[in-house]
Amino acid sequence: MEAAGTVPKAALPARPPAESDAGATRIGTREAWLPGEGGAIALPAYVRHALAPGNRIEGPAIIEQMDSATLVLPGMTATVDAFENILP
Repeated sequence: MEAAGTVPKAALPARPPAESDAGATRIGTREAWLPGEGGAIALPAYVRHALAPGNRIEGPAIIEQMDSATLVLPGMTATVDAFENILP
């Protein structure tokens, strides 16, 4: 069986923005090897599920979640949007 039709567009719930400071979500440091650093360095680590829209994390940093990690490189800023995506 095959069918075609139109359906209403899904409404994604947007969360209201929070402060840009993500300091409350910091969980410590992690060692990481970055090119040009000459060895492993300690990076601030943040927990992903606690980040809120509007939070900003300056690199270098690591954002950890249950199944992966996001590396924010030096000179970059990660920003959480209203749908909880991490944007460069």
